[in-house]
Amino acid sequence: ATGSGAIGESARRGRGLPAHIIPMERFHVAAIGLDTLLGAVAYGAHQVFILASLEERSEYADSINATMQLGETILHALGYAGRHFALLPAEDGAAMEAAVWQSPVAGGLAEAAPFNLSDDKRGNLQFIFDHLSRHAPQPQQEIALAPGAPYGAVRVDKEKCTLCMACVSACPSAALLDGRDAPALKFIERNCLQCNLCVQTCPEEALSLLPRLSLAAEARKEVQLHAAEPCHCLRCAKAFGTQQMVDAMLKRLASHSMFSGEAALRRLQMCPDCRVMDMMEKDPAMLVPR
Repeated sequence: ATGSGAIGESARRGRGLPAHIIPMERFHVAAIGLDTLLGAVAYGAHQVFILASLEERSEYADSINATMQLGETILHALGYAGRHFALLPAEDGAAMEAAVWQSPVAGGLAEAAPFNLSDDKRGNLQFIFDHLSRHAPQPQQEIALAPGAPYGAVRVDKEKCTLCMACVSACPSAALLDGRDAPALKFIERNCLQCNLCVQTCPEEALSLLPRLSLAAEARKEVQLHAAEPCHCLRCAKAFGTQQMVDAMLKRLASHSMFSGEAALRRLQMCPDCRVMDMMEKDPAMLVPR
């Protein structure tokens, strides 16, 4: 059974669809995402009914139900009351027909969105969020979301973070950035996918996720999560790494046999070039090719 088949059967033998419902066919239920659901609301729809076959794998139903719940959470937080999304079985034409005729109309927008949607789903959602927020009965700057949501922030434990930048290398969406010319960790919340790769990659276990939808302008800008004092080479005074990272390294290696001497520990506080020169001066034999 398919959604179009259920609609056709209802038209032939039942009441058909109400005049205010516009049917739209999609290739597969898996192609329906948050951009489709909230995009329909932004364009003026009060509700979206999804007709899908019960023969579909349960993972598809679980996924679309989770997406609809996320959409409802956002809309309810903004003051749009009622049930906006529902998944209906295409096999049960009578149940489908009853649902679309009897379902109370949910709250919608007074002004439809003027923009066109593109192939960039996440980019579309930024326009949709802005439009929903602008016309919301209860405007919000921040909406709390359940764990696993695709939007949110990253929290940093500054006592643990040594600014090793492992998280920056792991981030697939350029949400986490280094400080370029200064030892700092920066963040762009709108880019964050809440994929958890940064948390899993951090060797200091200093990161955690904060699922939320920020509708403030700051979500589009770079914000500084953490900064540290640079460590200066004991020999040439050039900045390298952070003092916090070097202190952590000295603490961990102080009991190691290879760094038991004062000279070896001092060498850890030198930049890479000076470290090599210091080793050569202490052991001239290293300069002779073997």
